Amino acid sequence: MTALLIILALVLVAFYVNDSWRTHERVRQIARRSCEQAGVQLLDGSVVRTRQSIRRRPGGLAWWRQYRFEFATDGASRHVGEISLDGRRLRHVTLDLPDDGRLVDGDNGAGHRGPER
Repeated sequence: MTALLIILALVLVAFYVNDSWRTHERVRQIARRSCEQAGVQLLDGSVVRTRQSIRRRPGGLAWWRQYRFEFATDGASRHVGEISLDGRRLRHVTLDLPDDGRLVDGDNGAGHRGPER
C-alpha cells in the first residue's frame, strides 16, 4: 500500500512539472505576441510566475497562474507586463505603457487603452 502511494505521488509530481513547463512555454509565446502587437520589445525573452493557486470554476478545480515580464518601448527603459491564466484559459494580458496608460487584452477588458487604473 505504501509503494502505491509513493508511485501515485510521483505521478502527480510529474504531471504538475510537465503542466507547469507547458504553461510557461505558452505564456512566453503569449508575451512575445502581445509585445509584437503593441509595437514594444520583450526583454530577456522570459516570463516569471508570480502567483499560483487552485480555484474553483464551473466544471471543477483549475490552476490559476499569474506571470510577469518586462518590455521596452525605446530599447532602454523597462516596463512591466502581466499575464493571467485560469487553467488553460487566458484571462488577461496587461501592458503598462508609459505614455498611453495601460493596454489590457482578454476577458477582463478586451482592448482597453487608457489611463492606469
